[in-house]
Amino acid sequence: MILNQIMSIDDMWNNHNHFYDDMVKFCIDRKRKIVAIDADMHIDLENELYDDGSDTKDIYGGNIMKDPIEVVWESHPNIDRNRELGIGRGRELTDQTTIDELFDILKSWIK
Repeated sequence: MILNQIMSIDDMWNNHNHFYDDMVKFCIDRKRKIVAIDADMHIDLENELYDDGSDTKDIYGGNIMKDPIEVVWESHPNIDRNRELGIGRGRELTDQTTIDELFDILKSWIK
């Protein structure tokens, strides 16, 4: 689901956590500053953003963990983004500038 309005973290846990008890998966379009949440796999969210007009090179992903609440920047779309940044092929983002920018986008949608 691509968010079209700001959501509280409680609303996310109570109404949009249909796949996992301990986390919600998300993808962010860095350029368009939009967020898709709540799918079984990151690729589903990536495809949803792509179908909505996003360019795959702008999509990053991660998980919002429930207890404790934290963001883990690990997902399939990040493999190609890491390669483009010249920092390897891993699923986990390690570029702090990119993480900071993406976290700001995520916080603007989920409060």
